[in-house]
Amino acid sequence: MTRKEILRYLGKVLAFLLALCLPFVLLIGCIGFVPETTQQSLLYTLHYKLDLLRDTPGGDRILIAGGSATEYGADCQAIADATGRPTYCVGVTAYLGMQMYLNMLDRYAQPGDTVILMLEHLMLRNTGVDYLVLWQACGTDPDAWACVPPDLWLGAAASAGRYLAQRWPTDWTPLQGLHWTSYDYPPGQTPHSEDFGPSGNVITPRTNILEHKYNTQDMVSLSADILDKDTVNAIRTFTDKMERRGVTVLFSHAPLNALCVTSDAAENEAYARAVRQELGLPVLVDYPDAIMDGALFYDSNNHLNTEGAALYTQKLIEGLARQDMAG
Repeated sequence: MTRKEILRYLGKVLAFLLALCLPFVLLIGCIGFVPETTQQSLLYTLHYKLDLLRDTPGGDRILIAGGSATEYGADCQAIADATGRPTYCVGVTAYLGMQMYLNMLDRYAQPGDTVILMLEHLMLRNTGVDYLVLWQACGTDPDAWACVPPDLWLGAAASAGRYLAQRWPTDWTPLQGLHWTSYDYPPGQTPHSEDFGPSGNVITPRTNILEHKYNTQDMVSLSADILDKDTVNAIRTFTDKMERRGVTVLFSHAPLNALCVTSDAAENEAYARAVRQELGLPVLVDYPDAIMDGALFYDSNNHLNTEGAALYTQKLIEGLARQDMAG
């Protein structure tokens, strides 16, 4: 092929790719002009967590990442008091997937920071990403979408219409007050649920509201073979990169309601041992300490109530003390 023919061919390929992208771009544009209706939801808090990563001074932070168990289980102020280091919870939900959080931390963690991967078993066994949840969390925020793994873009595009239908208010007239949804807020002023404190964790007083002290529809069986190889490799690659940057990475099992665990003690220990061996990270709260009494949970088998969060946080602090990071 001549140079001219090659350029013509590449031009056709580029035009084809642009044609594929155009409907998605138009849909994003349409969604951006539909007003937000979920600023008090747990998922919308993702924007606040990203702002915490971006706007707080780096170099001495403790960043706690994982699913929603991080928000309900870690008292950031208590950890900050014990370590003398500003502590922030940047987890939102396990259904965004492990790679999303690794990308967030990769973008914003700075030399001298410490990352605690406080992970629910769902995130290590890779049960998949819920695309509607992904849309509800990200909206049209470019900072959020920059952290979404590229292999999720096609699935997200296919789910965009469903998200738009859910977001569209029944009493909204588009021509009234039409404006693009902006996620550009002054530091510390990004809208988020009032349940959350300034460090990103839930501060609302809470007690166990589960009828049987646990969610009977969410039983958990642990074993050494449930770890997902791709997830483990992604965490190890991330850890190596953070070490070269001067960021310390630690691991902690997220709290789990003892009443929902159907595997026996030997299987639970085999799972914990496999996590230690595969990840090779210092563990702050290991099994069986992370499996806690049912009365200590709030509204799910991973969300601790106020008393449970205080107990689990103390276990985190003791783990940090073993790493010479707390008094």
